[in-house]
This record gives sequence, C-alpha cells and structure tokens, in this order.
Amino acid sequence: MRGWGRSATAALAGCLLLAGCGTSRGAAEPGGGARGEAARVLRAAVRATEAAGSARTESLTEIEGERTRSRGALDWSGKLHGRLRVGVGGDLVLRDGEAWVRLAAPVDGKRWVRQRAGTDLEPAASLRLLLRAADAHRAGRARVRGVVTTHWAGRVRAAESARVREAGVAAQSVDVWLDARGRLVKRVESGRGKAGVVRVTTYWSGFGAGVPVPEVPGGRN
Repeated sequence: MRGWGRSATAALAGCLLLAGCGTSRGAAEPGGGARGEAARVLRAAVRATEAAGSARTESLTEIEGERTRSRGALDWSGKLHGRLRVGVGGDLVLRDGEAWVRLAAPVDGKRWVRQRAGTDLEPAASLRLLLRAADAHRAGRARVRGVVTTHWAGRVRAAESARVREAGVAAQSVDVWLDARGRLVKRVESGRGKAGVVRVTTYWSGFGAGVPVPEVPGGRN
C-alpha cells in the first residue's frame, strides 16, 4: 500500500488490520492454538458465523491516533462481495476476488486503487486467528449494543500464526464477542504492524441481510 497515502492505508487496514490483503483460509497451522472449551466454542462460532452468510458491518480504525470509520454490508455466502463507505469520501468495493479502494483525494492522479482481496474481511477470519492463540480464554459476558454476548480473548504470537508473522509483528491481541447463537457480533484486534500502532473495532449485525453485488469502478479515476 506504499504510495497510496494515509486514506488508502486506513481504508484497507480497517478491514484487514495488520496482515494486508490476500490472506486465504487455507489449512490450520500444525500444533499449538486454543484448547479445551475455548477451542470447541471458537470452532462452533466459525461455523455459525460462516452459515450466517452476510451482515451489516461498521468499523473504527485507529492508526497512530488517526481515526477512520467505515460502514456497509458484506456477503460471504459465496465469493465475497459488498461495499463499505470509508471515512469522508472513501469507498471499498469488493467483487470477484478484488478490492477497489476509492481515495478521498487522488494520489498520483488516481482516484481508485485496486488490490487483490483475501478472506480477512470475513468475520470468521478473526475467530480463526483467535484459534491460533494458546492463551484463548473466556473473558466474561457483556451487552454489545443490546445483545447479550460472551467475550473471548487471546494474544496471538508470531510463532503461532503465519498471518501475524507476515504482518511483521511480535504479537496481536484479539477479542471477540459472540451472541447466543455463536455468531461474531464484535471484535477488537490490536498490535503494532506495518502501519504503526493499529487498533480496529468492528461490529456485525443484521445477519442474513441481502447485499447487492456492486459494480466495479473499471477504468475510472
């Protein structure tokens, strides 16, 4: 994302956090990871969240004290698609395995920047990441925007996750809140990554909502 300017970096970091685009589900890494109750609950949460298929989402990204908000809807029931409004005048369009970022201000004369999209935008990605944490544990119960949830937390170290290693960080904190059906309704990920100190708070609601397939920008600038 070098050369895109801060607005583009914030737009993608808000969705992909520390790892950047292109991470796929892939196979679980051998050894380590969550155990016992934490492993059982988090695996069930992955299944429940994936089965939901779509949701409305909103995020707050904080990079070195700079805050960027995003809001929109995503559908992961097939090939990931959706659209997020990012900050003031920014857009993130997802379709056919690509992420299109509309910058709030042109960079090098370009208004849109294209990047390969992985599966990190799907909510279950955070649950899979927490499954890599040897210290994953129940952290209590809380209401999240009126929904009773169970809070699970852990710290994923570079030795436990290729995603964390690729981000160039020693460790990444992951907190998730699950509703009564085991679906992810809130997550907080934080750590020091390539963009600096990053903290992303994301909410999901309206599971199963219809999400139209957006038009891609094409050659527009």
